[in-house]
Amino acid sequence: MGGLIDWDSGGEGRPEFAEGVREALLATTTRSQLARTVSMVGELSAAGSRGVALRAALHDPAGAALPDPAERGWARSELAVMRALSGPYSERARRIEPQLSGRPPSGAAERVGAGLPPGTPTEVNPAGGGGSSGGREGSDPASNRPDEPGDHVPPLVTDATPSEAPEAEQLMQSTTTATPALLVNVPLRNTSFVGRQGLLRAVEEQLGAQDTAAVLPHALHGLGGVGKSQLALEYIYTHQHDYKVICWIPAERESLILAALGNLAAQLGVTPAGQDRVGAPTANTAVPAVLEALRNGTPFNDWLLVFDNAEDVEAVRQYFPTNGPGKVIVTSRNRAWERVATPLPVNVFDRAESIELLQKRSPDLSAEDADRLAEALGDLPLAVEQAGAWRAVTGMLVDEYLDLLAQRSPEILELDPAPDYPVSVAAAWDLSLERIQQNNPGARQLLDICASMAPEPIPRSILRGSRGVSITPEVDPLLRQSIRLNRAVRDLSQFSLIKVDPRADTLQMHRLLQTVLLAKLGEEERERMRGAAHQLLSAAKPGPYGSSIEWPAYQALLPHVLASQAVTSSDTWVRDLVADTVWFLYYWGDHEGAADFAREAWNRWLAASGEEDIHVVRMTKSFSFLLRQTGQVPESIPLIEKALETSRRLEVEPEELIDSLCEMADARRYQGRMEEARSVSREATELARSLFGSDDPATLRATHSWGVDLRLVGEFREALRLDQENARLRDLLFGPSSFFTLNTLNGLAIDMRESGDYPGAREFQEDVYRRARTAFGDEHPLTLRIARNLAVCRRRDGALAEAAKLTEETLRRFVNRYGNDHSDSLATAANLSVDRRLAGDLDSSRQLAEDTVRRYEQRLGADHLYTLLTRANLAATLRAVGALDTAQEEEDDAARRLTETLGERHITTLTTAIGQASTAAARMDFDRAREIDEANLPLLAEVAGEDHPLTLSCTANLALDLRGLGRGAEADELERRAVEGFTDKVRADHPWLVAARRRRRIECDMAPMPL
Repeated sequence: MGGLIDWDSGGEGRPEFAEGVREALLATTTRSQLARTVSMVGELSAAGSRGVALRAALHDPAGAALPDPAERGWARSELAVMRALSGPYSERARRIEPQLSGRPPSGAAERVGAGLPPGTPTEVNPAGGGGSSGGREGSDPASNRPDEPGDHVPPLVTDATPSEAPEAEQLMQSTTTATPALLVNVPLRNTSFVGRQGLLRAVEEQLGAQDTAAVLPHALHGLGGVGKSQLALEYIYTHQHDYKVICWIPAERESLILAALGNLAAQLGVTPAGQDRVGAPTANTAVPAVLEALRNGTPFNDWLLVFDNAEDVEAVRQYFPTNGPGKVIVTSRNRAWERVATPLPVNVFDRAESIELLQKRSPDLSAEDADRLAEALGDLPLAVEQAGAWRAVTGMLVDEYLDLLAQRSPEILELDPAPDYPVSVAAAWDLSLERIQQNNPGARQLLDICASMAPEPIPRSILRGSRGVSITPEVDPLLRQSIRLNRAVRDLSQFSLIKVDPRADTLQMHRLLQTVLLAKLGEEERERMRGAAHQLLSAAKPGPYGSSIEWPAYQALLPHVLASQAVTSSDTWVRDLVADTVWFLYYWGDHEGAADFAREAWNRWLAASGEEDIHVVRMTKSFSFLLRQTGQVPESIPLIEKALETSRRLEVEPEELIDSLCEMADARRYQGRMEEARSVSREATELARSLFGSDDPATLRATHSWGVDLRLVGEFREALRLDQENARLRDLLFGPSSFFTLNTLNGLAIDMRESGDYPGAREFQEDVYRRARTAFGDEHPLTLRIARNLAVCRRRDGALAEAAKLTEETLRRFVNRYGNDHSDSLATAANLSVDRRLAGDLDSSRQLAEDTVRRYEQRLGADHLYTLLTRANLAATLRAVGALDTAQEEEDDAARRLTETLGERHITTLTTAIGQASTAAARMDFDRAREIDEANLPLLAEVAGEDHPLTLSCTANLALDLRGLGRGAEADELERRAVEGFTDKVRADHPWLVAARRRRRIECDMAPMPL
């Protein structure tokens, strides 16, 4: 059995677990699972009286009789169980051990991890955390853990549920007896919490009177360490029956808030329908959804949100579910929160609280000695906890400890004459740090590395997954041998230098300890430790950034990538991590965050490596793309121009050049320079074909880009041929339901529609939409773009009501995801203004079109194709409400600009001319209407085709012009041709065919196509 079993049990003649193996196995589960399992074992008939006794110990660890030491197997088992359960069971374990070892109880020096092999995880929440210190724990959504963070862990044992055991005795009891709240992302309870009863009552009273309570440090202790977070955490556990759901939200960075609220959305089941339930939800859909659910009280009212370490008032307040049926607690060092809520200042401990915590950690400590320690430490909770941990581990005499403490304070002030942290806690930490250095130098260096990261939970997988990384001779063995790593983590935890959360498999360091550690390092050593942190982070880089399954892992690394300033590294692997993190933020839905991080990386890398470095070239392209996505088009253009120029000059790898060309084409589209875009994407396609063949992924991407540009210049039939072949090749390479295949099929449907096959395009796109919904769900951006296109296909096929309904829903989803100004939202809004006009909702159509024109002008400029076609659509609505002068001004100016930018033969210019003729006809100026239509008709026949519905519409309208001039015979002939043509091209009840038959003018419309 590989040494796991001692077959002779030390000469006792029966098999037994080898030393420490039982404890190691028990440490792999959670307390609640362990309690249930042990209780079930105790109920087995084979367990007999021993099982009854074990269950009695679970119910009453203090009062139940101790196991018979003669039955060493059962006694050893119970000892291991009591240690693993910790909390109120630790004292029972301390009483059992002497019966087995023959040694007297070791009192304060006894610890839960005794007897475990080096590196075995100890109790669920090590006695630590500073009593009411400012330290806090979090949860890592990426960890593979038995209990999800935020899932409610039931009490281990109650009278009503004999299979469970008490988590910890509550200091304050809730006044209700309802089901405990659903806890989401809530850290483990601090079992060393003492005192603070007045403050807990103040929080309760504050929330009873207002919706928000701000827990702030006392003015004399604004730097932390007074226990703000621990106070809020204790309030949660003592009042969890007063709420239905409680969510803990780390709030130092906006990305942490988004991740926590996204997790809450998933827990409450309010993520938009169709999202991937396996991975994390997208932030830009899940967060608005959960905030709206909280405002409405659906599915839960009586909720509580705790925003911990919320320093930026305005950034955090935007995530408050205002006027909802719940409460908010804020912990912060920023006294500006006093303007938002009545503050609850947290001061240092009362002396009695300091003494209570010290004696809780060291029961043999006299009140007099505890008082002396508290006096020397200034009653700062974090310092008191540190001293308690030191004495619990070392058993050092108080006089000796005070002497050491007194020696350390001048040294600290000499190192940093004006420290921004309390000297007392720094001195207390210094003693522990020196002991760790003596006993485990690797663990001491590990602390310095973690000090370079964020004060958020650090996934232990960062350390376990880094066997190939070489840091220092002291740290490397920890990374390569799990036993040594676990031993180091245990040593640090025993001295309360870190907190360990076995549920989330994370460790966490208080921000003040990080400050102290970094202050002790010289600049060179500080950079070395930061570089080590970068190496560990880069070795832990998750998988594909576009996969929602990988997003929790990226979320866990994100605060540490930011806090460690990974953007300053020139290491290839670290830069790859930074680049992937940028794209994770984009795909996760934090577009602004992605652009900001890309800007920082680009600035840093450019300054350090110059414009010719390949990482700089790639980040330049990424940054430029993200600027376009966030509406900063003018700033993006010089960047991509420089990236392409550098790519050409350096003769980079052809794949890199093809990518640069495709990005350049994309940028030109946003500028409205469609002919230039077509030229660039054609170059990319021809280069890729010549080097890699037609079916290479790089070629397929370039070909898709070329198809986009052919559509934008109005060459739909050429685009149709190109996209048909590209779709076939993508289907063969990626499958029929891949993103790439469906994206090309979406473009192919546009080709079909704009080539004049309205019924065929609709039928085709209905199938593409079904496939996209099946593959990606209703909320995926590609599904929404396909839905927007389908709505236009329905409208062009005459299904006006179905089109309007789908456009309305698609716009709502785009706005929820991206806001009103995103290009997808604007394109959908432009379409909806047409749908509303056709439905007779003219006022709403006009307002929406005017708003969309304004937004397009701000985002893309007054001369962009999409600004101008939206103005032409607006003119149709203005014509319908009788505002003929305004309509003429809009479309005449749009037609002039279209001619200047795209040419007189562009399909959008020609379609706008149809509207110009209709305005003239509405003025009864049939001569001008005839003049426009007669000039337009042969151009439409040549560009679009004689049987194209646009050409037929112009024909039908020209017939009306002639009829208005009294030229009936000519009008009849044109009308006949139009009706016959429509009969062959559209459904029998199509509005344009009906209008031609009833001698009504046909109003054509235009729809923005994907850029």
